[in-house]
Amino acid sequence: MAGLLDSLNDVLPPVLWRHRWREYQEKYGVPFARGTMQNRDSEGSGPPSGKVGKRVYYRKEDYLNWLASLTNNGGSDGK
Repeated sequence: MAGLLDSLNDVLPPVLWRHRWREYQEKYGVPFARGTMQNRDSEGSGPPSGKVGKRVYYRKEDYLNWLASLTNNGGSDGK
């Protein structure tokens, strides 16, 4: 996972919008589907997020730190 995190750090924009998640998956190969991210947010187990209006976003740094924490805890389901 460390290689993926390094490559994502190099290419992802500073802010990741959840409504554009499919684009990020296709363009950058981010793990997890949009629906998984929505579920994790509602469970409180996702990365820190913010809102502008009704649009949810994640800061790149927070998202990558969250992915790293899943790897360290052995909890990535890869959806």
